[in-house]
Formats: sequence, C-alpha cells, structure tokens
Amino acid sequence: MANRKRGFYTVKLGGKNRTLHFSMNFWANFTDELNLPIDQIGNVFQGGVSITAIRALVYSALLANEQEQGNEIDFTIFTVGAWLEDLDANELESIVEAMTESKILGNDLNAGIKRNVTKSTKASGK
Repeated sequence: MANRKRGFYTVKLGGKNRTLHFSMNFWANFTDELNLPIDQIGNVFQGGVSITAIRALVYSALLANEQEQGNEIDFTIFTVGAWLEDLDANELESIVEAMTESKILGNDLNAGIKRNVTKSTKASGK
C-alpha cells in the first residue's frame, strides 16, 4: 500500500504492517545514519545500492514515521536488517521508487538520484 506522492509506503515487516515515511525527518535520519550531508546522498545510489544503504533507508523511513506518530520504537537498525531478509527484490525496488517519487524528493531535492530504477541481474554462472 502506498501514498507515494506524500511519501508513505506500507509493507509487512517484523510480522506486522509498518509504514515508512519519506519525509524531512526521514532525510535527517538517513543522512545521520550514513554520516553524509544531503548533497552527497546521490553518491550513495550511483553504481548500485549497497545493503548498508538499503538497510539505512528502510530503517530511517520506519523510524521517521514512528517518531512523527509519537510511537514507541520497537526495532533497531539491526532488527530492520533481519526483517529485510524476508523481502523480495521487487518489494525493495518498490520501496526505493516510493522514496524517489515522494513529494519531499521533488526535482530540486533529488540529490542526483535517478528516478528510473533499473532491476539488477545476477550473473548466470556461465
């Protein structure tokens, strides 16, 4: 379930539906987690997305939503990393797309992130 223009995306993680919010609070959490200024965030996504970046992205968006709602935080970045093992590549791609389509990430703030996410292919082993 998504309301992408407003930056919300809901996914089942840790046994329940959880909402990610790609808001200014997300960007603050994400840049803090990766220890990067906002103008260097585009570099995180060039040449492919690392596991560290995906984990930080999902954690930061979950954390932003919970903080904004005043909820108790029942997860850590490591908990989120374990939950991500249950998501398939298509769901992760949808999460990244939700981030790139969010209103906060409008053309002026997209930090060089490509809006057309391409699927990666694994080596065929030939």
